[in-house]
Amino acid sequence: MPLNALNYVWRLLVTGIAFACFFGGGLVLALTVFPTIAVFVRREERRVRATQAVIHHTFRFYIAMLELLGIIKLEVHGVSVLLDGKGRMIIANHPTLLDVVVLMSLVPRAQCIVKAELWRSRWLGGVMRWAGYIRNDLEPEALLAACKTAMAEGKGLIIFPEGTRSRPGEALQFRRGFANIALLAEAEIQLVMIDCRPIMLSKGDPWWKIPAKRSLFRVSVGERLDAAETLSYQYRSLAARQLVRRLQTYFTEQLGLG
Repeated sequence: MPLNALNYVWRLLVTGIAFACFFGGGLVLALTVFPTIAVFVRREERRVRATQAVIHHTFRFYIAMLELLGIIKLEVHGVSVLLDGKGRMIIANHPTLLDVVVLMSLVPRAQCIVKAELWRSRWLGGVMRWAGYIRNDLEPEALLAACKTAMAEGKGLIIFPEGTRSRPGEALQFRRGFANIALLAEAEIQLVMIDCRPIMLSKGDPWWKIPAKRSLFRVSVGERLDAAETLSYQYRSLAARQLVRRLQTYFTEQLGLG
């Protein structure tokens, strides 16, 4: 069998193993490690912080494992900006299923807005609950309050403004929800570009649809801006539209999608 074919078979095999580790590992953490933390750390704020720290280090290990197995290669540019401990919104594009894992492995204190169905997941629901991540189906006031609290505590609030993974070759389409949160919270926004080539685990792709060669993930920390800069508009709806257009144009240009 040619060397390239052997490499493909190897990456297909270890990709399956990596997926099993991800979901099985989440269940193990939720049933063993996180309840143990709760026994010894009684205050909810400290318990959530400890749980999220375990997730951060677990994801760092997981990404290192993916690199070691030859599934991906990761390049990161400007990561020091994310390590200053200041609470802010981290806005990133969303080309692959691994994006949130990569970002949370890079941000020591990260908070996420997650789909409500993940809270009901057999494999990951326990992780969502123990970690205190923010459900996306909360009432608007409760959602905004949770986001403000996370940033006030010095956490990086990771948001994918597309709402779901983008499809290769299609234009980016940012939703307005993140802009409303940013404006109401008067948040500092850190832009992060994620590029994966050849693309893998994009929207609609099963885990076994892997590219012919190892994928290179490039994470580039870009501009930082203050949402209050757009508050000169008389109406918040206009300010939100302007912020969406500005960021969508920026990501399109930076990623060469125009």
